[in-house]
Amino acid sequence: MKIVLTVLIPLFAIGVFIDGKETSNVELESVMEGDSVTLKSGVTHLQTDDEIEWRFNGNRIAKIKRDSIKISAPETFGDRLNLDNQTGDLKISNIKKTDSGQYKLKVSTTRGSPEMTFTVNVLPAGAVMKVTLMKGDLVTLLADPTDMQGCDVIKWRFRHQNSLVAEIDRKTGIISTSDGRFRDGLQLDNQTGSLTIKNIGTNHSGIYEVDISSNISSYTIHRIQSFNVTVMAHVKPVSVMEGDSVTLHTGLTEVQTEDQILWKFGDEVIARLNNRCSNKWNNICLKPQTGDLNISSIRRIQHGDYKVEINTRRMILNRTYNMNITDAVKPLSVKEGDPVTLQAVIEIQNDDLIQWMFENTLIAEIDKASKKKKTYDDQVERFRDRLNIQTGSLIITNTKTADSGPYELKIHNNRYTINQTISVTVTGSDDHKGSGLSPGAAAPIAVVVVGILAAVVVAAVVIYFCRKISTLQRCMAENGQNHKKQDTDDPNENAKLANNPETENSSSL
Repeated sequence: MKIVLTVLIPLFAIGVFIDGKETSNVELESVMEGDSVTLKSGVTHLQTDDEIEWRFNGNRIAKIKRDSIKISAPETFGDRLNLDNQTGDLKISNIKKTDSGQYKLKVSTTRGSPEMTFTVNVLPAGAVMKVTLMKGDLVTLLADPTDMQGCDVIKWRFRHQNSLVAEIDRKTGIISTSDGRFRDGLQLDNQTGSLTIKNIGTNHSGIYEVDISSNISSYTIHRIQSFNVTVMAHVKPVSVMEGDSVTLHTGLTEVQTEDQILWKFGDEVIARLNNRCSNKWNNICLKPQTGDLNISSIRRIQHGDYKVEINTRRMILNRTYNMNITDAVKPLSVKEGDPVTLQAVIEIQNDDLIQWMFENTLIAEIDKASKKKKTYDDQVERFRDRLNIQTGSLIITNTKTADSGPYELKIHNNRYTINQTISVTVTGSDDHKGSGLSPGAAAPIAVVVVGILAAVVVAAVVIYFCRKISTLQRCMAENGQNHKKQDTDDPNENAKLANNPETENSSSL
């Protein structure tokens, strides 16, 4: 009797197919939680007197006879069991860990009553390799080398087995890539069975599965590995300001022991995972958990292309980030009572999470992906009813001197994280507060200033009159000298003047 065991898995995590071996025991070891599994009876069409019974760990769970189907499974199965009325195949949907055990099949026909036992071991979910990529990335999906030993045919499918995109037949030596949507962007490695996708696009998102089949004696084993690939928008240039801190993400949630991560600036290697960074770049470091590259207080000379190469057990990824650096943000100054706008001068992306912090406290945020925004002025008393956030910029109304200080802007997405600090100074609303002095301290200073000004005026007047007096005295002295000269030059005239009474009276005047 021909026995076929088929595993139908929505996410195509890992399945085992066994075909052509007459045996009463089949062990299914690689079923993942959440999969749908079909255990086949081997019957192509039930006859009138045929009867099929399924038992789970000794308890009957399903029976079919003459088109009459009875499901009597425990509550743990719920409505997840289905029996095919033509073949008697048993389907278990959304399989769970509690479904692990022995499924015994008994087929009663006029030709005999063969029995079959399926041992199912349900493993925890997580075998599907989730890969997040950017448009334009170059990625290589790696087949498990342990499954490559002795294999005959390797097939890569895209989107739930609907499309065969690449195939290797090692017996005939034929290698083919057949899906035109990739525009000659596929490459299949004959030795490793790995699939390389060049210049990947958003329309390439989906499930990729590699089916590695090996013919062993009288049956065939199919090993299936899957990759859930999500392609995000193109990696746009990262625009930051001098002095900002920026983190470029690898997309990995946790680095494994065998993973290798290499960062380059242009063609210069600047950082390796588990190795010292370049001494020339003293403001960079790698995060050991993810391999992300962190650049603190970025400098103008550090603009350009940053390239990362990620080599894991299941994937090789090459990605390039272009970094643009502009002038540093300038401090803001505002008078008390006036509004102030802290602008997010960096270009905002559609999937950004924007957060504003003051004194290590979150005061406002906006999630561009969900189109939600929120201010926390109801929780931070000092800003009550005075905060607003628009397109990423923070607006503070009716400012107070206590609002002075550094505000931190954090912009995060799955490609990079930027941290920027903007310093705000709020000055007093009147002249005294503007000078930084209280009215009591300013009053005596004003008196002193007025006294000084008065003294300057008096001094100017004194100097003026002193100069006038000095000028008069000089003129009188010159007149006296002229009289003496006249007396010397004409003695007779002097005598006449001496005898003239009018002259005497004039002199007395």
